[in-house]
Amino acid sequence: MSDSPLLRDPKRMILTTERLRIEPLRSQHAGMVYESLQESQIYSYIPEDPPTKSDLQRRYDYLENACSPDGTELWLNWVVFLRDSQTPIGTLQASLPQNQPASFAYIVFPRHWRQGYAREMTDAMLNYLFDVHSLPSVYAEIDTRNIASIRLVESLGLSRVATTREADFFKGASSDEYKYAVSREDWLK
Repeated sequence: MSDSPLLRDPKRMILTTERLRIEPLRSQHAGMVYESLQESQIYSYIPEDPPTKSDLQRRYDYLENACSPDGTELWLNWVVFLRDSQTPIGTLQASLPQNQPASFAYIVFPRHWRQGYAREMTDAMLNYLFDVHSLPSVYAEIDTRNIASIRLVESLGLSRVATTREADFFKGASSDEYKYAVSREDWLK
């Protein structure tokens, strides 16, 4: 990757893969992803419900800044599209607090499940995070029932480093979480 300051600006960095275009989140993306974010299967393992249009718009307006209000944490968010189209297939996010490991998460819209997109977009994001931001490590917290996400992060080389019992309570059940992590050194191997 180039060391150009423009490419380092999280508000401008577009990532591409063979099949995907990963654009920094913009306010106008809210209308493009709203319908896909209404699919209930997305929320099986996360303590959220589908957003209203106005809530999603407010959230995207707020996140477009790419930074916490106090300026101590980068909040990188992307909308993922099929490479040569305006068809959104999911979202990515990474939180980069100062002097702490970064965390990441992703959503693939259900009609695009089981096509390898989650791996492709997550791999591109992790390469970007390690290359451009020189992070020492990144991690993801995953509901222990979410077998597809567990398989994905394990296939990318992340290792389970912790288990949190009763991490959350939602949709009438307690949720345990695994924490998966990878160091920069292990990622670059």
